[in-house]
Amino acid sequence: MRKMKKVFAVVLAIMLFATLSTTAFAADKTLTENHITDTALVYYQAGKVDNKGNDDPTDDVVSGTYTVTIPEYIKAAKVGETPETSNVTAKDVLIPYGTNLTVAVTFENALALSDNASTKIAYNMQANGTKIVSGDTILTVAAGDPNGTSTVPVGAVLTQAPIFAGAYTDTATFSVTVA
Repeated sequence: MRKMKKVFAVVLAIMLFATLSTTAFAADKTLTENHITDTALVYYQAGKVDNKGNDDPTDDVVSGTYTVTIPEYIKAAKVGETPETSNVTAKDVLIPYGTNLTVAVTFENALALSDNASTKIAYNMQANGTKIVSGDTILTVAAGDPNGTSTVPVGAVLTQAPIFAGAYTDTATFSVTVA
C-alpha cells in the first residue's frame, strides 16, 4: 500500500507539472555577430470562443491600430508618358470586426506655377494604372488579417503641356478612415 501511495504521488506530481508548462516556439530570426538586435511583434487579438468551439469575432474590442505609408512626392509624367509610381501601403491593420480601413486621396487636378499661381497645367492622378478623381478611395483593407500588407501604386501624368518654364506643384491629401 505504501508503494502504491508513492506511485500515486509521483503521477500526481507529473500531472501538476504538465499543467504548468507552456509551449515554446522557435524564433524565425537568426542573430549573428554583425546583427545582434532585431524586433519581434508581440500581439493579442481579442475574442471569445462560442459554445460550438468557433472563434466569435463579433465581440472583438479594438480601437484600431495600423500603419499607412504614403509617398512624400509624386512626380508627374509628361503628356502621353507612363508615370513613375509610388506606393501607398497599409500594414499591421488590426481593426474591429466588420470594419474596413480605407485610404482616399483629394487633389486639385491642376499644378500651379510656383511664381505665378494663376498659371496652371492640368494633370490626372492614377491608382493601379487607372485614372481616379479627387476624393476616390484608392485602398481598402478589411478586418481580419492583421499580418497582411496591402499596396496600391499611385502616379500622375500631365494632360497638357506647360506653356511657361518653372516648377509646378499641387498637394495630394491622403485620408485614412476606419468604419
